[in-house]
Amino acid sequence: MFTKSLRVQIVPLVCGMLLIVNAGCSGNSAQKPELAEVTGTVTLDGKPLSDAIIDFFPQSTADKSQSRASSAATDTEGKYTLRYDNNTSGAIPGEHLVRISKPDGGAEVAGPETLPARYNEQTTLQVTVSKTAPNTIDFDLKSK
Repeated sequence: MFTKSLRVQIVPLVCGMLLIVNAGCSGNSAQKPELAEVTGTVTLDGKPLSDAIIDFFPQSTADKSQSRASSAATDTEGKYTLRYDNNTSGAIPGEHLVRISKPDGGAEVAGPETLPARYNEQTTLQVTVSKTAPNTIDFDLKSK
């Protein structure tokens, strides 16, 4: 189907493109900042809050290109483990602004917010993620 000269030109081009795509998807750990494990429980009026979305936004990162938020969804017991990206758990050590949201219908549905704005859009929640200590950070939210 292809002539020999065309095949000679296409094969290196395709191989080069595959290398570029693979490098972009590999999640090279050298490009990620130092991370610390963060787990905890979210309760609302003393009861586990399931299907809530929790985001930790780093506030003191010098390299803004690596200051992405870490996120998690709570399970049926209100427990969460932060993820930096799809392949890596943890959060950047330092100060974080925290937003906790619970859309009507759960974490997978983009419905109206069910939690007070003081926990999400107007949050004042702040925590410190330690480099060395276990980071078990619990939140006991109040509906009123």
